Amino acid sequence: MHFPKTPALITGIVLAFVLLIGGFMLVQGLPGRAADEEPRDVVVSEITTNSATISFATGSRAQGVVEYGLSPTTLNLLAPESEPSTSHEVELTLLSEGTTYYFQISIGGKKYDNTGVPWTFSTKSGDDLIPTSSALRPTTRPTSSTRVVVTNSPSTCQETSCERIKLKLGNGCSTQDYVKCLKKAVPTFRPLTTP
Repeated sequence: MHFPKTPALITGIVLAFVLLIGGFMLVQGLPGRAADEEPRDVVVSEITTNSATISFATGSRAQGVVEYGLSPTTLNLLAPESEPSTSHEVELTLLSEGTTYYFQISIGGKKYDNTGVPWTFSTKSGDDLIPTSSALRPTTRPTSSTRVVVTNSPSTCQETSCERIKLKLGNGCSTQDYVKCLKKAVPTFRPLTTP
């Protein structure tokens, strides 16, 4: 009996089996499935004082879960999607006013974030809300004892620091508020009078 051909035959069978399985996986697209589930184009929109909408896209139908919380290390609140999709939209409700939230997206047990850190957004505070036009109209006619001050635009800016006003320009504070703050901050000098 001569056995030298047996190891070569076994090696050939194993190699053919590996190539067959590899080709099958390539045709089925199994190695690329994780990349297809990875969320793309993550957008936070419709932010109010107590809600926000998270939307994202995936290359294949998947069911995502938005995991969120008040710190980047404690994402203990969950908002799952109701059904798999390629265009995802998850509404977060019952949020706290004027609060920063952190979130990541979980799909198929794998967690995705913003390149190593959670995405973040802040809900609006009552100071950020712009009054409606009905709030600008007086409900009663002014009498001679009533003083009415008319301005070009209503100001809901409650800040006193010029730097804080500058940060909130367009979000409750106007450029007029900033200019007024700067004028108050500039010291005025009066000449000393001798008696």
